[in-house]
Amino acid sequence: MASRRQALLTATRRAVLLPAAIILITTLTTGWLYWVREPVASWPGPRAADVLPLDELAGHDRVPLIVCIMAFGLAGVTLGLVTRALRLSRLSAGLCLALGVGGWLFAVDAVSLFIVRQEPLSATLRPAAGVQAIYLAAVMAGAGGALLGHRGGSARTAGTARLLTAMVAVGGLVNLASALFRRPGQALGTVERLGPGVVHPAAHVLVVPVGALLLIASRGLARGNRRAWQLSVALLGMSAVLHVLRGPDYAAAIVTALIAVALLARRQDFPFSGDPGAQPSAVVRLTGLLALAVGYGLIAIFVYRTAAGVSFSLTAASADTLRGLIGMRPAGEAYLGRGFSRWFPLSVLSIAAIGLIWAADVWLRPWRQRIFPDAGRRERAAQIVRQWGADTLAPFAMRADKDWFIRHRTLIAFRVVRDVAVIGGDPVGPPQQAGQALDEFLAYARSRGWHVAVLGASDRLLQTYRDRALHPIYHGDEAIIDVPSFSLDGRPMRTSRQAVHRLERRGYRTEAMWAGDVPPALRADLAALDKAWLRGGVRKGFTMELDSLFRLGGTDAVFLIGRDSSGQLAGCLHMAVCGPSRSLSLSSMPRKPGTPNGFSAWLIVNAVWWARRNGFQHLSLNFAPFADLLSAGTPSSSAQRLKRGALLSLKHALALQLDNLVRFDRQFSPHWQSRYVVVEHRTDLPRIAFAAMAAEGYLPHADLVRGANWLPDADKPGAPPPDGAAEPAGAHQAGSGKSGRR
Repeated sequence: MASRRQALLTATRRAVLLPAAIILITTLTTGWLYWVREPVASWPGPRAADVLPLDELAGHDRVPLIVCIMAFGLAGVTLGLVTRALRLSRLSAGLCLALGVGGWLFAVDAVSLFIVRQEPLSATLRPAAGVQAIYLAAVMAGAGGALLGHRGGSARTAGTARLLTAMVAVGGLVNLASALFRRPGQALGTVERLGPGVVHPAAHVLVVPVGALLLIASRGLARGNRRAWQLSVALLGMSAVLHVLRGPDYAAAIVTALIAVALLARRQDFPFSGDPGAQPSAVVRLTGLLALAVGYGLIAIFVYRTAAGVSFSLTAASADTLRGLIGMRPAGEAYLGRGFSRWFPLSVLSIAAIGLIWAADVWLRPWRQRIFPDAGRRERAAQIVRQWGADTLAPFAMRADKDWFIRHRTLIAFRVVRDVAVIGGDPVGPPQQAGQALDEFLAYARSRGWHVAVLGASDRLLQTYRDRALHPIYHGDEAIIDVPSFSLDGRPMRTSRQAVHRLERRGYRTEAMWAGDVPPALRADLAALDKAWLRGGVRKGFTMELDSLFRLGGTDAVFLIGRDSSGQLAGCLHMAVCGPSRSLSLSSMPRKPGTPNGFSAWLIVNAVWWARRNGFQHLSLNFAPFADLLSAGTPSSSAQRLKRGALLSLKHALALQLDNLVRFDRQFSPHWQSRYVVVEHRTDLPRIAFAAMAAEGYLPHADLVRGANWLPDADKPGAPPPDGAAEPAGAHQAGSGKSGRR
């Protein structure tokens, strides 16, 4: 009860004192401008019109613009300190002061015009809305509140940041939409007289690149990028000025100015620095396009004047080109022709605008991931996987195209595709440390502007993800054979049983071998088999498949090799070892063309027998996306039929293994382990689906989507593996077990 009474008293105090302070300080500022009008009358520079509302004599209501800015700037600082004393948050202070000062001056000007002109009050509202000093004072006051308001509650909030991002995008759209309509009128008094017929068209042209840059900056704001915040504030301020100069268009100016005030107030929502490697690249792009624009301008003027038989002056052409860069017509318009003078500045400015937009896009990009192979980090990651990698996805953290975020004894393996940090599987490490490692990784990723997604998450850490406001979404099921209870008896095992008998009658046999025990000759044969199996394709997989048959050595992987009756290599299973859970995880199963039907099933059954003899408990076969939908009979609802139809269409378009993968797994009577995609926001799903399919290699030209240097130099085809041994050619080309190839 006491706290409610205190809150009511605080709200009442603010409701009384803040309007009183706005009225008093704004009125005193206007009165002070009356007092200093004569002493500053001779000051140089443009004049702000209608600053003194009760003075209608020609020229008497104007004050030098610099004096007006100083006066209302001081008023804004004073009012900002008042809002701090009233403990009003920066955002509330900025918006309240901007609207309050603007509203009060509008009312004063409307009443003043009513008194001086003796017109109906309704007829004075429109002229009062066109008084430029109102908007200048409102912006200065709003900036004062945004900068000096109370800091309480200034912690970064994702909701506010998203709202501000949307507001900046709206500001960009307002610029682009307003550029469709010219607004004839005079710009800011003397400013127009400094360049007759120039300021208005130049301002009209410039709102287009400013709008485009605001849309680009909004993408950076969504990532909390500090550079994007700086650029947005500058662009919004410039936009407000351009809208006044080009018409004036006061509605657009008010919108962009208020958004700028809100950004100033919530500057703590954008704390993350940009990629340090982006700045040199942005400067090179901007410099190159500006040089191109200048060169184009000089050549265009030279060609035109030469064709017209007029002498060419490099100095004059340079001056006209520089004027064109800001949308101004050439000074020698009479000698260049009306048509040339119209399109020349637009074309020069367009080239410069493209350079600005290109450079800004690079400057605001998320951090690029840079993987530097390190033998020490690789060994540490391998030790964590050996000690704590109970999950059947854990061994795939050792792929060469993954980076390792290691905190204490926990490993998070990930790779950035565009601006999505794709994590393959759950964190590997002690279960009690998973939450802390996730917290640190999320902070690390967000500081670099990356969206985060976990592919193949198990249900073991679902609550840990939810506790961090992450959203697990069902993706599919992993088929896992229970080794001790596996049997070929019974009708459900008929297909596998027939495959075993068929291959045994033909004299096929198997042998198992740890990866570290494979002799060089067999190693070369396996690599050739893998390359032939891919038929020139690229290796797919990221989450549930290794990128090389020999990525894991020693006893971290095992080969089950199938040979025909003559002893020739016919195919193999490549399985990673999950030591803590005594499990095997199938990575690849290449085979020669022409092997009998059921060859892969025969290898899997023999792998189960070998696993049982060697004390393993589980054999993970592969991952079946949307298995619950695809394994069912005829879908009962129209929504299920639509989803199933869309999945099957995607299967045919991208050559995916979906429903047939489920049918293959069923012959081994596995149990199904649900797997999930974990996202920060459900609205990120389209972006994450695109990044995930590119990472797995299923999209056309996936290497272009993944970005340059997908594999570190030390791990590209033909380079030696980490242990220094010569790696067979083709081991990196592609392969497939978890990805569904059989």
